[in-house]
Amino acid sequence: MSFRLTNKQLAFYGLALLAVAAMLGSVSLTYPFGRDQGIYAYAGKLLLEGKMNYKEVFDLKPPGIHFFFSFIQLVAGESMLNARILDILWQFLTAVVVMIISSRLTRNIYLSLVSAFLYIFLYFRMDYWHTLQADGALNLFFALTVLLTISSFYSHSFLKIFAAGLVFGIALLFKYTIISFLPLLLICFLLSKTELTSLRIKNVIIFLTGLVSIILSVVLLYQFTGALPELINVQFVQTPLYTSIAYETETGGYIFSQLLKLFVYSVYAPLIWFTAAALVLLARAKKLDFPSLVLFSWVAASLFSLIIQWKFYYYHFLVIIAPLAIGAVYFVSLLLVKLPDRKKYAAKWVLAVFFVAFAGYAFKPYLTSYPVLFSVLSQQRSLKDAYKYNGFTTDSVFMISKTLRAVEKVENETNKTDNIFVWGFDPLVYYLSGRNCTSRFIYNFPLLWKGENSDLKKEFMSKMEANPPKMILVAKNDPLLFISGYNEDSKRLLGRFTEFSSFIDIRYSLYTSIDDFDYYRLKNW
Repeated sequence: MSFRLTNKQLAFYGLALLAVAAMLGSVSLTYPFGRDQGIYAYAGKLLLEGKMNYKEVFDLKPPGIHFFFSFIQLVAGESMLNARILDILWQFLTAVVVMIISSRLTRNIYLSLVSAFLYIFLYFRMDYWHTLQADGALNLFFALTVLLTISSFYSHSFLKIFAAGLVFGIALLFKYTIISFLPLLLICFLLSKTELTSLRIKNVIIFLTGLVSIILSVVLLYQFTGALPELINVQFVQTPLYTSIAYETETGGYIFSQLLKLFVYSVYAPLIWFTAAALVLLARAKKLDFPSLVLFSWVAASLFSLIIQWKFYYYHFLVIIAPLAIGAVYFVSLLLVKLPDRKKYAAKWVLAVFFVAFAGYAFKPYLTSYPVLFSVLSQQRSLKDAYKYNGFTTDSVFMISKTLRAVEKVENETNKTDNIFVWGFDPLVYYLSGRNCTSRFIYNFPLLWKGENSDLKKEFMSKMEANPPKMILVAKNDPLLFISGYNEDSKRLLGRFTEFSSFIDIRYSLYTSIDDFDYYRLKNW
């Protein structure tokens, strides 16, 4: 039988989680957008205007994150602060689902609350760049997939299986790398301990029907809007070019060090080993039932999603925190059941001390974020100043303060109806200034990738010549080897695109340089 929370318990503990999410998530209220969020926000804004992503905005990410930011702007408007508030609520809902899944496995409400707390705690210890990313947004849909699938096992509900397929399809629209969950889940269905083989096969078919329904709906949407060719080209031609850069530029030593960190001394390592221990305990006891298999499939697929991307950016870790938060606590529940009564009391204290020590060790990022939040609340610092303080990278490749100054200059020297263009990787300028990009290429790397991109260059130049932007910003000091394939900044990379370089020389005049941007004004303007 499945352990179920009553409505009263769900409401009470849900409110407790909301308080935790508000307390921990509040540090993100002083976070600006980074480059990535700038892409999503600008694409989301154009979607609300009826302009399809890929056709109007070139981006390598699957469409889910663009529609997610459309949803944010539809609900909360074009505000970085409101987007952060909505993210807190989104992660709270994810934590509630995590709690419910954990309760089904551990049969202990207090342990399930620990799972939910771990999820929120690990999510909001990420900084401005690594929150509000696709890897974190999809967790709600991935968790719902798992919950619906586990629930269907007890209720034999075909509707829940169909819904699980639908929801997993939505999750895939955020990150294709979670696809490995599909074959693992199908194996779980086929290995489930039901008397009727036909029932197992029906479950598989119904789940796949739900999944395919989402995929077909997306295909039809893009076909109807005329954006399907661009979607196919970006996702299946250009994206492989991008991913190949990582495999070419990242060394074996880097990959080994990142894997060592992940499994040995990262904040996630003890959770991974606890989860692995749960798998061992269940396997030895021959108690690997369907819900447990689904959980471990979720863990495996999430780890695969992280590792296969080969970059180990911090936000890529977001996809693993929900299943690990459940898996680690699941091990604790199994351990407490296995131990004799005389040892349970001592074990509880040992585990409590461990989790407190773990939380203390992992709390460090909050120590720098809370003072900034308090300074804003006490009006010692403006929100804009907080953005400048929080919005930087250690290598200074991106600093929000420089972006904000660029936005201010664009706003002062152009009209709302004027198009601009940023040769570099700072799409946030478009979003914050309210100016549109002349081209769908809101960053320059697709025009420079090694491979066949002559058609993209022709398309770009055609747009530029037909509707030259009023202002062009050329970025400097922004080399991104893992993205462009070149260890050169955008100003130097301009020399690799002679047609555009000549276009600027003929049609524009350089009139100032501020921070990491050269500003070009259209002649006879």
